[in-house]
Amino acid sequence: MKYTRADFPKDFLFGVATSAYQIEGHAQGGAGPTHWDSFAATPGNVVRAENGDLACDHLHRFEQDFDLIREAGFDCYRFSTSWARVLPEGRGPVNQAGLDYYDRLADALLERGIRPCATLYHWELPSALADMGGWRNRDIADWFADFTEIIMGRIGDRMYSVAPINEPWCVSWLSHFEGHHAPGLRDIRATARAMHHVLLAHGRAIQAMRGLGMSNLGAVFNLEWAEPADDTLEARAAADLYDGIYNRFFLGGVFNKAYPENVLQGLQAHLPDGWQDDFDTIGTPVDWCGLNYYTRKLIAPADTPWPSLQEVPGPLPKTQMGWEIEPSALTRFLTRTARDYTGDLPIYVTENGMASPERQQDDDRIDYLNQHLSAVQDALDQGVPVKGYFIWSLLDNYEWALGYEKRFGLVDVDFDTLERRPKASFRAIQAALAQGEPVSVPMAQPRGAMHDHWNLVADIGGTNTRLGVVTNGTLTDLRKSPTGTLPEFLAALHDLCAEIGTPPRAVVAAGAGPVRNGSIRLTNANLDLSEADIATATGADHTFVINDFTAAAWSVAEITRDDVQALQGDPTPPKGTRLVVGPGTGLGVGALLYSEGHYHTVSGEGGHVGLSPRTRDEVDVFEAARRIAPECFFGDSLTLEAEMFLSGTGLPILYRAAGMAAGQPDTPVLPAKDILQAAQNGSDPLAMRAAQIFTTHLGAVMGDMAVTVMPTGGVFLVGGVAEKNRWLFGDDFLAAFNAGGRFDALRQGFGVYVSEQAEFGIVGANNFCKNALAR
Repeated sequence: MKYTRADFPKDFLFGVATSAYQIEGHAQGGAGPTHWDSFAATPGNVVRAENGDLACDHLHRFEQDFDLIREAGFDCYRFSTSWARVLPEGRGPVNQAGLDYYDRLADALLERGIRPCATLYHWELPSALADMGGWRNRDIADWFADFTEIIMGRIGDRMYSVAPINEPWCVSWLSHFEGHHAPGLRDIRATARAMHHVLLAHGRAIQAMRGLGMSNLGAVFNLEWAEPADDTLEARAAADLYDGIYNRFFLGGVFNKAYPENVLQGLQAHLPDGWQDDFDTIGTPVDWCGLNYYTRKLIAPADTPWPSLQEVPGPLPKTQMGWEIEPSALTRFLTRTARDYTGDLPIYVTENGMASPERQQDDDRIDYLNQHLSAVQDALDQGVPVKGYFIWSLLDNYEWALGYEKRFGLVDVDFDTLERRPKASFRAIQAALAQGEPVSVPMAQPRGAMHDHWNLVADIGGTNTRLGVVTNGTLTDLRKSPTGTLPEFLAALHDLCAEIGTPPRAVVAAGAGPVRNGSIRLTNANLDLSEADIATATGADHTFVINDFTAAAWSVAEITRDDVQALQGDPTPPKGTRLVVGPGTGLGVGALLYSEGHYHTVSGEGGHVGLSPRTRDEVDVFEAARRIAPECFFGDSLTLEAEMFLSGTGLPILYRAAGMAAGQPDTPVLPAKDILQAAQNGSDPLAMRAAQIFTTHLGAVMGDMAVTVMPTGGVFLVGGVAEKNRWLFGDDFLAAFNAGGRFDALRQGFGVYVSEQAEFGIVGANNFCKNALAR
């Protein structure tokens, strides 16, 4: 080699790069299918229809490969994580084996003194997301942010650096306009949206990692220097447009929050509505910029629809890929990037290398590396803050649409035996890196900088609100504060976030009232609360407002035998649809519908079903109640709204009606708590009568609802009345529940439980939150 480590600045890093799908062996380890699998399976897309099923079997041989990296003397290893290996469906359930693999990979690198440099996405999109439009679908930005949080929440503390997406031009233009890579489209509208959404996803991922406390985050762009094929104005315009599409669109979006005007002339009509409003996310600040550089192109005009240009062969020496070798263009890119986009930010050459048919004595690759290291030296001499150089690639590997034919590796791989043999270029780099002092920059994220994700859940009452801090799915702190006015409530949320020091990932607020269009009318607190208000107050990425009985239903999603008193059925609630009834201020009803291993919630207004006398001696009680609250009866009948008797608010009405029916017109109005206490100790016959009617009618209503919902997972009583008055739910309650005429046996087959969970509203909001984020 012409240069050694000693010829570069003391903090200059040398590394080698790979990507997941190209080396791991994607058909192994529980990874889900990707659009590259289906693309490769389509005739004509890939040389010999080769795929990444086995590749280099790095999944099982990574320690051997890392020994080679250490042997060569590299400071860093740039690798990518596979979205489908971590989340086989792109969202939802995690493949624990995939997370464990990347966990072992990170540890193995650090054990060998190699800095882990992660790229989150290198082209293998989960098929389930491709089916939903993939990079054409704006939602992919949030899906990608969720994946980012999951993988970096596991291994981020051990990463030296992270970039979200490798080569956005390839992800979008090459794959959606030219059709050479998966998904193999040739559609200008799909292309424009993919180009924009890939940058939006980049920004969302940076935000997600900042939320984890991570630093040393960057963006990686592949660049091709464009030169006009001749001196005509038309050729110069064509080359400038090629440069705009390939290079300036992506750099400009991230660093200047703008797209080139000449590119917008062709793409603006196809960009998604409101694309201009996304630049604050796309331009989320990064800590460094990475450039992948291989070649230059000669561009001429073409008599075609936009962009009306074509590549023409150039005269320079070429690699096995047919790419011209032009090292000076790397210098020009480094200087232009610093001048026009990144300023003083560190710049890394994150990929540079060549494909060569020489499998051992690859002198052509040694010469290529020497020329490009000279180009880096030229940029350093001009004051460009170049901080590192990564060679593509460690191993011969799966070269996408070209299969296993083109070999970029410093190490030869026999794809029949998977034997690794270092080439001459490997030995040359090894000798060059051995000459000079080792770099002393950190190995990973600063100790203690990363923090766990947290969510905020709120159970809003008419007087007080409970605020729960949830870390890694577990309630770690519970606060109680006055609900107050809307500004006071939002200030309480803001102050808690300020105290913790970071915004929550998500906020779920549950309260009594109807939910419409992202807002809830809190009837107890007389407030109108919107998800937008919560987002402004907390800075959360995801906000939800839910009805209190949506929360109540979710409170039993993860319930165990330790959380319930079983009144009937198996002591351990079985999986299945669950019915939840809560006699509290009103009579709330909710259900968790169980399908294919997942719960879906339905909340209702149980308080407005009809109650009628069950026995002749109850007729007088209902007639008395009609005189007290005629507006709550159904027409001229003796049927009234259930919550007029079966709630904390309605029990005093029931007590008065029982007294009037017994000839005591001056029966006092007592609070529900006093009525139930008197009934329990037997000190007041009217209270005992009211409690008996309350118990049997509640049992009957719950039995009726159970027959409608068929809750194979059980029927659950939740809420304060149930929690504090277990004595109500004895034989009379069960007898009424099970009294179903010809369906007695059906009712007797349902499990019936009293929830013993403290703070069921907070528990339910947390379970809802976990499910919503998984979706």
